[in-house]
Amino acid sequence: MSTAGWMRSQRDRPIAEHERRAAMAVVVVLLGAVALLFTLTQPASQARRVTGRVEQAAPGAPAASDPGALTLEARETAERFLAGYLGYAYGHNTPSRIKGASPSLIRSLESQPPRVPPAARARRPRVISLRATAAPAGEVAVSAMVNDGGLIDYTIGLTLTRQGGRLLVTGLDGA
Repeated sequence: MSTAGWMRSQRDRPIAEHERRAAMAVVVVLLGAVALLFTLTQPASQARRVTGRVEQAAPGAPAASDPGALTLEARETAERFLAGYLGYAYGHNTPSRIKGASPSLIRSLESQPPRVPPAARARRPRVISLRATAAPAGEVAVSAMVNDGGLIDYTIGLTLTRQGGRLLVTGLDGA
């Protein structure tokens, strides 16, 4: 008898009571091990939330020295913008309450208002971390990690450009 024939005969035969108990014990042990594994490990987004650490840069520190470091001005601009923008994105306020954005970005947001479902309106988003990312010369790119009470944190990319002597948010990614 070939191996395939033997496997078919084993598959098609009735299962004895002691084999059924052994199979059930194996399944219970495997399910318990998987449940324990999920309990002991945390997704990366929850690990960030548990530490509650917001990456800080020294005031005036150049972004070039550390790819994740922000100047004080860039951090304050991003925080000011996100305070208004997240409220707008979740249907809590109007674009006129968004500070630190260029006039062209405000006009763009006004022309394309977000469609906010009632469930999203109930959420209260908050910025978990801010860090600088690679940007072309003359711009500052900021990556903001946001949590709105859901299971998964998400990232919003901001592009900041100096206009009229001050740093303003001129572009958005990933919102």
